[in-house]
Amino acid sequence: MTLLKQIGPYMRYIAVVLIALVFGIVLDRQNSEQFRVDQRLALLEVNHGFQSALEREINEKILVSEGAMAAFAAQPDMSAAEFARVVGQLVRNTDDVINVAAAPDLVIEYVYPFAPNQAALGLDISQRPDLMGAVQRAIDTGETVIDGPVNLVQGGRGFLTRSAVNAYDSGDAYFSSDAADRFWGVVSLVIDADGLFRSAGLTNDGAGFAYVVQAADGSILNGMESVLFLDPVSTSVVAPGINWTLSMAPEDGWVTTPPNRVQLWATILALCFASLILMRVFRWAFDKKDAAETQLSEAIAALDDGFALYDSSDRLVMCNQKYKDLYSLSAERMVPGARFEDIIRYGVETGQYPQAEGQEEDWIRERVEAHRNPGEVMEQHLADGRWLRIVERKTPSGSVVGFRVDITELKDALAESEAANAAKNEFLNTVSHELRTPLTVVLGYNAFLRNPDSLPSFKKTLQNLQSDNAAGALEHIKQFKGDIEKFSQHIEVSGKHLKGLITSILDLAAIEEGTLQVTVETVELDPIVREVVQQFQSTAKEKQIEFKIDSQAKEIVADPERLSQILRNLIGNAIKFTDEGQITVRTRSAPGRAWIEVEDTGCGIPQADLKHVFERFGQLDASNSRRHGGVGLGLPIAKHLAEMQGGTISVASTEDKGSVFRVELAAPIRTRGAAAH
Repeated sequence: MTLLKQIGPYMRYIAVVLIALVFGIVLDRQNSEQFRVDQRLALLEVNHGFQSALEREINEKILVSEGAMAAFAAQPDMSAAEFARVVGQLVRNTDDVINVAAAPDLVIEYVYPFAPNQAALGLDISQRPDLMGAVQRAIDTGETVIDGPVNLVQGGRGFLTRSAVNAYDSGDAYFSSDAADRFWGVVSLVIDADGLFRSAGLTNDGAGFAYVVQAADGSILNGMESVLFLDPVSTSVVAPGINWTLSMAPEDGWVTTPPNRVQLWATILALCFASLILMRVFRWAFDKKDAAETQLSEAIAALDDGFALYDSSDRLVMCNQKYKDLYSLSAERMVPGARFEDIIRYGVETGQYPQAEGQEEDWIRERVEAHRNPGEVMEQHLADGRWLRIVERKTPSGSVVGFRVDITELKDALAESEAANAAKNEFLNTVSHELRTPLTVVLGYNAFLRNPDSLPSFKKTLQNLQSDNAAGALEHIKQFKGDIEKFSQHIEVSGKHLKGLITSILDLAAIEEGTLQVTVETVELDPIVREVVQQFQSTAKEKQIEFKIDSQAKEIVADPERLSQILRNLIGNAIKFTDEGQITVRTRSAPGRAWIEVEDTGCGIPQADLKHVFERFGQLDASNSRRHGGVGLGLPIAKHLAEMQGGTISVASTEDKGSVFRVELAAPIRTRGAAAH
């Protein structure tokens, strides 16, 4: 106690020092973070420069290849000497082009430079499967195709370009109408891989940074792999047929200590010292009354809630900034001396109180009366969507002191909680209904199996046996067998329904707990689609729904078991909500991705409900008597499974016309290397 009395007068100074230290720590962290951001931005700017240079070099090689292609398109019977002259002009400033070759009818007849590459003359590319893949793509697409990197026969690594040539007459445009008959051949370039990166200025020799270039499949094309472990900055290098990543990091690692740290702390400490001096001066300068008023004003200003004081004449004495912020549309009228009624009226005129619309004067009168005679706590809804709790009390002198507490988050949380609780209650009601129905079937038919003598067919069989009527007994035994088979079938269907429901609940629980695992791999897509469709053929046949499979994607990167589960959920959902027509399952692919679409001709989904179809526990028809059944877990589980495999799921629907659900996942990117010639 003695110690507290001794340090009591200095507590404010100690608090200032502590605040300064906390402020300094926060500011130092922000300064360090800004320094780190500045470093990364600076290196990212450098990275962008090299990215542009690398793309420029790649496009230059494509232009060279297409320039040679254009030359042959204009002059298909070009001589070897003319070829050498044209190509020599095209590659005169490209040190990283190893050779250029042209193959009329896919047989190499031109090569530049000639001497070191003449052995390639006469090579029939059509007989080389390792070369024809890229050539065929160039022919099919009409675009220049880049392959690589591949190991070159002359050593090192290189990239290959393939440009298909379609000849045309000097006085006409391209013969687009008979392009297949006008195919001339291909032109190709062999580019030194390391030379390409050097031409773009990428080296790791004392430049102050280290770099690495990766292909789309993650393989290292150039640079140091260790850069990937240094938290690098990265940009994408994009050109026809190319999607690389250029990553950079400082050669000696990122600098963690800002150079101005000492100056920063010196400034903070100086400000702290100055603050202490000012506090001491103010303590000397102000008397007890002024100090009390200052403390009161500071306390009010520091409140997280709005505060206002009106005198006995209902005129504003003071309010804090929070009060003005809450009533931003009326803030300009909140000056000392302003009447409460005038401030309220201005707020009504500016639309700050939506509940006053249409009854402005009555609302103003009631609000002024409640302010002058404050009683119970009120809640007020503002035009910007916020909710305020108003607490007003009258002082013995007749003044009115009021607080405004922003309870918007509380209101929103309460609404969300009520909605979540309602959704879970609906879910539990639905699950209980879905469980009771098959259990009733199982127990009901099992009662017959436990007491077969209660079945008419069994009784008749027994009677016939007792009366030695073998023919009649045999006929009723068949009926009895049919009854048993029917009961067994109903029990099996109900058991499968229960199993599916329990599996969905367990899957959802595993997703919630984060214990559900997926193992992605490259799998053939068509067999999975057809297997799942086959599982629903009988159900679709019962509803006279036609299945159509349009499969064009070959491979996909996914967990085959979970992908089948997603398809079962989507196709089962489509059958459930389709009474007639057809269900189409189509697959498509593009570089690096593949997708599956399940399209039905069912009842469709209203546009307002589309955002809810993947919500847990949510159903567009929540009653237990709804027509189609189900507990609303299939689509949410499908969404989670797709996202766990790095994919997405989406839906497009037109009410009364049908829906299309689309699952998109990664697909393997196949590249083929070819030997240089």
